[in-house]
Amino acid sequence: MPKQLLSKLYISILGVICLTASATELEHTQNKSLNNPANSQESARKSCPTPHHHPAEALQPEPEDGPARLSANRADFDENGVVTLQGAVKVTHGRQSVDANLVHYNDNGKELYASGDVRIEDDRLILESQEAQLNLDTGYFTSNSTTYQLKSLHARGRADSIERLSDNLVNMKNTTYTTCEKGNDSWVISASKLELDNRSGDGTGKDILVKFKGIPVFYTPWIRFPIDDNRKSGFLPPKLSNSSDSGLELDMPWYWNMAPNRDAVLGSRLLTDRGIQLKSRFRNLSRKGLSEVGLEYLDDSESNDDRYLTLLKHQGFLTPETEIDILYNRVSDESYFEDLGKALGLSSTHFIEQYGRLTYHTPHWIFSGHLQSFQSVDPSLPNTDKPFKRLPQLKLDGNYPSILGGLHISSEGEWVRFQHDDKIDGERLHLGIRVEHPFESKSYFVRPGMRLTHTRYDLNRNDGLDDEPTRSLPSAYLDAGLLFERVLKRSGNIQTLEPRLYYLHTPYRDQSDLPVFDTAEFEFEFEQLFRDSRFSSHDRYDEADHLSVGLTSRIIDLKSGNEKIQANLGRIFYFRDRKSGLPGRLPEREQSSEFAAELRIGVTDRWKAIASTLLDTHDDHTEKSSLHFQYRGDNKLILNLAYRYRHKDLEPVELATGRRRSLEQSDFSMILPINENWRTAMRWNYDLEEKRNLELLAGIEYETCCWKLRLAGRRYSQNTDEDYNNSIEMQLVLKGLGQIGAPLGELLERGVRGYDDKDSEYLF
Repeated sequence: MPKQLLSKLYISILGVICLTASATELEHTQNKSLNNPANSQESARKSCPTPHHHPAEALQPEPEDGPARLSANRADFDENGVVTLQGAVKVTHGRQSVDANLVHYNDNGKELYASGDVRIEDDRLILESQEAQLNLDTGYFTSNSTTYQLKSLHARGRADSIERLSDNLVNMKNTTYTTCEKGNDSWVISASKLELDNRSGDGTGKDILVKFKGIPVFYTPWIRFPIDDNRKSGFLPPKLSNSSDSGLELDMPWYWNMAPNRDAVLGSRLLTDRGIQLKSRFRNLSRKGLSEVGLEYLDDSESNDDRYLTLLKHQGFLTPETEIDILYNRVSDESYFEDLGKALGLSSTHFIEQYGRLTYHTPHWIFSGHLQSFQSVDPSLPNTDKPFKRLPQLKLDGNYPSILGGLHISSEGEWVRFQHDDKIDGERLHLGIRVEHPFESKSYFVRPGMRLTHTRYDLNRNDGLDDEPTRSLPSAYLDAGLLFERVLKRSGNIQTLEPRLYYLHTPYRDQSDLPVFDTAEFEFEFEQLFRDSRFSSHDRYDEADHLSVGLTSRIIDLKSGNEKIQANLGRIFYFRDRKSGLPGRLPEREQSSEFAAELRIGVTDRWKAIASTLLDTHDDHTEKSSLHFQYRGDNKLILNLAYRYRHKDLEPVELATGRRRSLEQSDFSMILPINENWRTAMRWNYDLEEKRNLELLAGIEYETCCWKLRLAGRRYSQNTDEDYNNSIEMQLVLKGLGQIGAPLGELLERGVRGYDDKDSEYLF
């Protein structure tokens, strides 16, 4: 039996699994089927039983064009060249073998008839029946009452008849397919007739029925589906969920394979309390890049208004050196994500961004042009807190890493026009150059450097201050560090000790007449010790005359090179007051900064911990601290504990109360296996300062080797007004086929750190 025969039968039967979902995400893969059963079965392979088959050593490789090898207890020859083999018959050809009780083989026509416990096997497929006919030359094959097993997919099925009429056409009657182990038919696909055409890559089926636990869950009298790796149009599995804001939600996406480089997803989302939302997304991939257009529309019966979302996105290259990036998002109203967003991140979004960016690269220079605007989607946000628009922003940055005897020279240039409806706006020109000469070896580094910046504004202001203020600022710094190592003989690890000193000198310039367009103060942490400014962007530069002292120690595994422990501790010592700051902030007069400490531990693969703290010794309090602990057990147990605290001095003033509040939150999440099949999932995100829940999630999951059922209840805060959205959602995953219901796997991946949803098969 030629290899082509079994290969095409393998591909043909593989196509049955795509009956209800047959699309691929274009940007992730061009030539793979979206519902790839091999991916969704990965998590079950180690613990689930596999179909029985003969040992691999029984299939010895032979030349594909060589003669067939025959063996039996008895062999008879007749004058017509027909060989009759009886008793423990084995016919091998290449990597295929045929086992039977009786075989009639005609060497002239290469025809073979087998009967009695017939078994046909190669390295991917097993066919079993009581009789079969095949032709080793033409590839013709027919068999009745046949069972099959797909080894790589751990799938099986049966058919009343399988007939391969030509190299490209296969007919199957009354066939089934499942990934459940033998003796377990928890879910089964059945079809009265299948026709598989390898030339077109299509299969057609009649009376397609999907049953789960004997209950029909999907039926269609006729369907077309793919039998190769090419993308095909068709319905994707539906999503079903429920929420207190929108009622029962049913999402029905349809995939349209328009061309090898173009596709679209069209769908309708039924929200019983609001109406039917229409959704569409189109993508085009060319040599110049990837383009995407999206539209959502809802005639909302709850708000009596038309609501929509538009998306335009493009990423690509005009030339090999010129990159273009465009993003345009817009929604109909500020409450769109709060009412219709599915995730906590969407419901708490403050702005959506629109921008266009053009970037040109050379070996030493980067030029970029940027247009940027925002739409507010937070009804509680005042206009004065909305960000500035950049219309436009032009930048030119240069970098020469080693010239003139080892000098490192870099430059920056920027011109940007800021626009705002309720604030002082205008133009800003910024120029800067930096010169550094590093001296480095394996045990130390010394990097002296200088920087000179000049900033000029042209403002639209009526506060009596200068319309064209300027600022020129020189700066000098010295960055130096050492590296000490020792071998810990008992543990076989290396411990390092890495002291580092950083001195920065920048003179004072009065910047009170300069606006603040896009500048904020970095949160102080260990890395901040070695920055040349505590401000982002160019509206503020702090005067400096200080020395940063830092110490890092690591423990590194000698064999693997993995870092088991890292500890950082540091502080800045100031030699003068810092007068420069953002509006409303008082000068800082302390002679030293807070203590910044970090600890990262990952001694084993089971658990790891990350902790950081910022201790203010002047007022004897903690400025901020965070802790995250994770434990992973052998039985898929995942435990996460997290805590976050920020002192009220670091938080903005509340508009409603005129005061600041500390931020203090805890976050607990867990995946807890009960036994081989059952496990629970939970998350509790709590605001300790406000004494309210931010998100509660509790779910239970039942998993077998061929299917999985999830049920979860969720309650999460939508805004600061303590409005909550409540939902109960369910998901059924038929491994190797698809999933029905809400995308709970995606929700668990976002909510439980370390959880990996192996059955996530599509995104919309």
